[in-house]
Amino acid sequence: MRKVLIITYYWPPAGGPGVQRVLKFVKYLPEFGWEPVILTVENGDYPAIDESLCTEIPGGLHIYKTRTLEPFKAFRKVTGKSSDQVIPTFILNSNGSDNWRDQSGKWARANFFIPDARLGWIPFARQTGRKILSIENIAVILTSSPPHSLQLIGRALARQTGRKWVADLRDPWTEAFWQRELNATAPARYINRRMEKAVLNSADDLITVSPSIAELLRIKSGKNCKVIPNGFDADDFKGIKKSRNEKFTITYSGNLSKDQPITALLNVLKNIKTDALNQIEVNLYGSVHDRHLAEIAVADMLNVVNVESYLPHRELITRIVNSDILLLIIPETPDNKGILTGKVFEYMATGNFILGIGPEEGDAARLLKETNTGVMHAYSDDLKAIILEHFRHWQEGRENKRTFQKFENYSRRSLTGELAKILDKQIA
Repeated sequence: MRKVLIITYYWPPAGGPGVQRVLKFVKYLPEFGWEPVILTVENGDYPAIDESLCTEIPGGLHIYKTRTLEPFKAFRKVTGKSSDQVIPTFILNSNGSDNWRDQSGKWARANFFIPDARLGWIPFARQTGRKILSIENIAVILTSSPPHSLQLIGRALARQTGRKWVADLRDPWTEAFWQRELNATAPARYINRRMEKAVLNSADDLITVSPSIAELLRIKSGKNCKVIPNGFDADDFKGIKKSRNEKFTITYSGNLSKDQPITALLNVLKNIKTDALNQIEVNLYGSVHDRHLAEIAVADMLNVVNVESYLPHRELITRIVNSDILLLIIPETPDNKGILTGKVFEYMATGNFILGIGPEEGDAARLLKETNTGVMHAYSDDLKAIILEHFRHWQEGRENKRTFQKFENYSRRSLTGELAKILDKQIA
């Protein structure tokens, strides 16, 4: 088989959507004539750990791991966090309770660690990457970010060896919604833009997860950018059957940053009569920003809204299958129309109704409409009518299953086939 070197920071036992994307590519690429070889870190500092994903790594896969230097130990010390405390993905969000140490740590990250805090991996990955390219018959390099610093690794290896290089950017770079909150100086922002431009201009092909981000990258680079969304893997759902819960269950999975408002949901819950409210539960699975935890407490909904930390992927799939409404919240920020998270595809595969809150003209809204799997509401919409409609159906024992249109278009196997076509093009 032809070999592709995949450079990724997030790899099992790391958890989260970035891991899922690469892991599923690795699973299905051999069906399309490509043998993946992995370059990753030995002991990454991950916001979530999921040991169960290690069982999904194909046998015989060549995996190269290197050491890395990262600032998180120092960041924890400076900000007064314990040495084993997990750093959530939304750590750079501004927070009204930030003290001077938090502010100092975030300022240092914004101005000294460009493009991100993983840049300490670059020299080690470049050295090991050159070794891999000399001993493995690698045809193409594929980099998947964030962290975007690893795109600099791919660029360096491609320039040094003449290998073709495909850059997969799951998120925007300088236009990422959280970038606006960084207290970065003008020189730091300039350097970040220069790095982004160098990567986009140098890559032989660009891939991303949504049409809006693809258009953004096209404008920046002058190159067509292929859209390969995250998708779902039917194998993840095998053997899981839905059963009726004792309570009507609304579920949100994944991190919930401060820009993903839950106010509309809490307003509905506060205006539901007590006898009905006693039959409803809301489950939030993942890291939840302190702002939302405070808002839940002020709304007196601690007995209705349950917050649980990261779950192993298989268990999370079981929870979303056994839900009645799946909640999708797009960050309320500028340039949010291209945000198309991995969770939405697993939501769709359950057949459960997806209640979206976000831009009604965004990529996620179009996807829900195209696939007949849910509805996107504006942030200010009153959600009471639609939630109570589904609640009444639940009380009556009626199914709320959706017919997933264009199901196969979003399977991980099918989407990996699209990736293989891009890799094929590099050696044609």
